[in-house]
Amino acid sequence: MNAIVLLHGLGANTLVMHLLARNLRQPNCRIVNWGYPSYRLSITTHAAALVLLLEKLDQDPDVEKVHLVAHSMGNIVARTALLNRVPAKMGRMVMLAPPNQGSRAASFFGPFLGRVCRPIEELSAREGSFVCSLPNPKGLEFGVITASHDFLVAPELTQLDGEQDRVQVTSWHSGILFRRQTAEQVKHFLAHGKFDRS
Repeated sequence: MNAIVLLHGLGANTLVMHLLARNLRQPNCRIVNWGYPSYRLSITTHAAALVLLLEKLDQDPDVEKVHLVAHSMGNIVARTALLNRVPAKMGRMVMLAPPNQGSRAASFFGPFLGRVCRPIEELSAREGSFVCSLPNPKGLEFGVITASHDFLVAPELTQLDGEQDRVQVTSWHSGILFRRQTAEQVKHFLAHGKFDRS
């Protein structure tokens, strides 16, 4: 059995990932819709909690592969967790609208909201920010899905060295989670290591 761990973004919760989780359901697959208090704590704190979940799945004899599917800041949490420990059963990862090079919106709002929303400063597109200083994942097979009308994370800021493939979905930043096309592309990449061009 494969496990697919879903991670939401900043200011969201597991409910926003519910439709995607439902669309990803298939035989011999466990969906883990993982939630975390995204506003209150740092990305490294969330990453430490994710490491514990991945270790638990790694030790589960029923799980053969552990895949990751993350939206927005969830990708940065996952990347940080994988710097600490890559599961022995690590499969593939799909990044949905990931701020791999930061977010200009976070750069703008960070100075105003940083005290009440710690991660927003960490997601800044400014040189030297947490996300812009985060090393690239080593040995991770991942693909990127961008949203065509994303005003929070511009498509060019989603790029990350080492990606196997990328595709764009006609949508806005969070709307990408509710598109059937997104779920189909995620399933195709997790199965084949590339997106569907047919």
